[in-house]
Amino acid sequence: MNKHPLNQKILRRFLELNPNSYLARLSLRYLLRWGLEKKSFRHQIALTYLLNKGFRTNSLVDRLALTYVLNRGLKKDSLVARLVRAYLGKRGLAKQSLFDPMACALKNLLTKGDKTNTLLEKMALIYFVKRCDEAVDKGVSVSGWGGVFRLAQVEGINLINRNFKVLVNTPGGWQTAKTAVAFRSIKALYQENTDEFRYNAELGYWTAALESLYHVENVVRERLRHLEKEENLEDD
Repeated sequence: MNKHPLNQKILRRFLELNPNSYLARLSLRYLLRWGLEKKSFRHQIALTYLLNKGFRTNSLVDRLALTYVLNRGLKKDSLVARLVRAYLGKRGLAKQSLFDPMACALKNLLTKGDKTNTLLEKMALIYFVKRCDEAVDKGVSVSGWGGVFRLAQVEGINLINRNFKVLVNTPGGWQTAKTAVAFRSIKALYQENTDEFRYNAELGYWTAALESLYHVENVVRERLRHLEKEENLEDD
């Protein structure tokens, strides 16, 4: 029997998680991999918009440096690339993910939907919905719906990794997460959804998150058993 009751904060964190949190990440991955106009100037402008909407900073130079990385990269050993690399290192942004802030911005766009506030947001929403749908269709034509499921599994595992410290340090957190994620997994399995992308995405995401919870728990238990055996041998 559990020593701690279910933690309400953790319970809400998983039960109320907005599906756009992972659907946006999957859509963006497909866009970056299978987008039909990846080399177009319009595509670069759109991604730059996402990066600057999602990246939180008041520094214009930070934004310019990351925009350079997004559109030019740092592989070429040019003077500008060396300067940008040095600047990002000094600012502690050398390992800054470009994908995460873009995915966050796309999630916010999808969540707002028709309630977007500005003309620019409306144009961005129209562009990304259309281009992401095209990219998903292209990707599915190559790797099938199994590709969506597998990518969603990666995101589900990442969900547990991101919340690992909170779950471990919160009384009853781990058991609460298992309960909530199990519920979301069952809900995803039996959802009445004719959208195959969303169905495979949600099922892959939540089942992988649940498997990750049990896997980590089993690893920890096995490690504790091993340590206990070592202590018993030392006592003997």
